[in-house]
Amino acid sequence: MLAPPNYDNLMPEIVDALTLHYRTWVAEHSGEKIYAYVIYPVPLIAAIGMSVLTEQGLKQVAWEYKTKHGYEQSLEQLAINLRWSVADTPYCGDYLEIFDSVNERLEGMLSYVDSLELDDPAFDTHYETLESTLVRALNYFRLEVLGGATRPILYVDFGDMSDEDRLRFIKLCNTPEMVNWYIATNKKAR
Repeated sequence: MLAPPNYDNLMPEIVDALTLHYRTWVAEHSGEKIYAYVIYPVPLIAAIGMSVLTEQGLKQVAWEYKTKHGYEQSLEQLAINLRWSVADTPYCGDYLEIFDSVNERLEGMLSYVDSLELDDPAFDTHYETLESTLVRALNYFRLEVLGGATRPILYVDFGDMSDEDRLRFIKLCNTPEMVNWYIATNKKAR
């Protein structure tokens, strides 16, 4: 087994990338209303990108599903169903190059992960450390960049994850009011 990776300064590096990404995105999409700003990692957190969920983007994607893909649901129901789908936004993976340095570091940790057995407690410790680092980065970003504003919802989303796991991350990064808003909007999906 290899020595555990060095996690020093990973959280500030992620915050710096989040800040640059957010400021770049907002400068180029100033008319959009963001309702969720989401770290979207690949499996094993070997790299991260961002998914920006906006009301305008949601309407655009619902319209495309209806008109281009022939979905029979109403536009309103499609929007409800797609609201929390991080891959179904026009703004998934934008400005990925901003995360190059962070992603090189995360990818470099894979050799350590590959040296572990799945049942090795060190595997869980590594994974939990990275998850915790992402959550702390989002919370620091909210405080320092968003000035403590409760909106938008911030969270980590692995794409193919349960509603319970998504809710767990949302609870770790948001006020109870925003958690309740997420729960209310997600209950309408079918």
